[in-house]
Formats: sequence, C-alpha cells, structure tokens
Amino acid sequence: MLLVSVIIPTYNRSKYIDRAIASVLAQTYENMEAIVVDDGSTDDTARLVESYARKDSRLRLIAHDKRRGAQAARNTGIFAAAGKWIAFLDSDDEWLHDSLASRLRVADKDNVQVIHSECDIIKDGDAQPRRYGLPALEGCVYKSLLQKPGTLFPSLLVSKECFERIGRLDENIVSYQEWDTSIRLAKYYRFGFVSEPTFIYDCRPGDSISKDLLREAQGYEQVFTKHYWSVLRQQGPKTLVEHYQKAAYLYAQANDRCNTRRCSRNAFLSWPLRPREILNCVERLFHLGV
Repeated sequence: MLLVSVIIPTYNRSKYIDRAIASVLAQTYENMEAIVVDDGSTDDTARLVESYARKDSRLRLIAHDKRRGAQAARNTGIFAAAGKWIAFLDSDDEWLHDSLASRLRVADKDNVQVIHSECDIIKDGDAQPRRYGLPALEGCVYKSLLQKPGTLFPSLLVSKECFERIGRLDENIVSYQEWDTSIRLAKYYRFGFVSEPTFIYDCRPGDSISKDLLREAQGYEQVFTKHYWSVLRQQGPKTLVEHYQKAAYLYAQANDRCNTRRCSRNAFLSWPLRPREILNCVERLFHLGV
C-alpha cells in the first residue's frame, strides 16, 4: 500500500479541527500520515492537534511562528510529506470514510496522477448536507479549467511528483487557490474524477477566506489574469470578457464600485466588437446598485 500524505492547513480552528482530524484518521485506507500545519494560531488549535498526535502516531503537527496564509501552510506540508500521494483537507471540512480509497481506485484504474471528486455541501439552515455539483473534469481538462473553476482542495489527490514538476503553490493568490493549482496541474497531467462525494464542504457562517466577498473577487481576478495569455490562446476573447464580467459581479457583491467599473471597462476592451454582451452585464450591475 502506497503512503498518502494528508495536508491540513489551519488557523484558529479549535472549534472545528477535531472533526477534520477524526475524519482523516477514520479512513478505510489506513496507510497515511496526516500533517497539520498550524499557521500561527492564537487559540487552542495546536494543543488539540497535539492531543490527537499522542493517540495516533500517523498525525503530526508543524507550526508556523507567524501567520503566512493557507497556501504557505500547504507548501510547508507538501515539503514535509513523505508520501507518494498528496491529499488536502481544510480544517473546517470533513472527509467521508472511503474518501482516500475511492480516489486511489480511480488513480489505479485510469492511470492518472491527479484525481478530484464530487462533494456534499452544508450551508447555514440546512438540516443535512446536499450534493454540490462539481463538474466531472476527466482527461485533458486544461482548456476547461481556463474557462471556469472546477475543483476544491479537499477533493484533490495528487501524485507528489506533480508538485515537483509545477513547483510551489502560489502564495500570492488570496482565494480560488485551487483553481490556479488545478490549471497548473492540468497543463501537464490528465485528471480522473470520482462521481460520488468524498467530503463535506462546510459553508456555514465563519471567517474562512471562502466567505470573504472582497477576497473572493480579488482572487478570481488574480487567477484569470495570471493565466491571461493562456486563456486568450486557448479560449479566445469571449472567455476573457466572461471572466471580467464575473469579476465585476463579484466586486459589486462586495460593494467595491471602483473595481466593478474597472472590470466592466476591461470586459469591453477585451472584445470591443461585441458590445451587446457587455451592455447586458452593465445592466445587471446597474440593478445591483453599482
């Protein structure tokens, strides 16, 4: 059985991290190491992780002396990992029991080095988790990922040699970090997909990056502008227009009028001969009060 290294970045998650750790240690696939990277927490997170580590030698804690961000924590975990495979779990989410085994089966069956999966999502007010609906990206998915996001970190299982090829995760990306990572992986590797959920994505109230509207807008723009020329070559100007429209919408949701107008203007400049789509976007933003 091949060793899998599970990377759990965390910051001030003492209320939730026991659930995440328990879900990893309870996996049906047992040949693993779980590496929790504490990104400078000021609560009891480290103490709770250490209490688990005393009970199960597969778990260990690495602590940053100051907060450096989730991507830096993942990079620390990847660098310390001994496994052939790397998997990720956010500290406020949880894996389902067969999460690792189901993805490893697809890796073996399809001979792929990057696997992702469907998940269940739970939001505030939900009695039970429900299916999220991630796209079934399989095979050569580079062009598809340049068009729109399609994976989440807790769904990814990646051969460590892939990270040796693409290098460190980009620590400057403030959100949509898995989108950037997946684009970089898809440039070189085929993807496999597990159609059944392998984890529960917890979107109930909290202070995670995914719930920060301004950071969401900033991260979305960071990713597609980072891959600007690849988007233009592979997908054409229409997709760039759509990206700028989406960024404008996200900035509008965050009440950032300056960046809303800027992205709307860039959408027009990206494809000035097709004004109707741009005007439709401007009209939608007008109704949002921007």
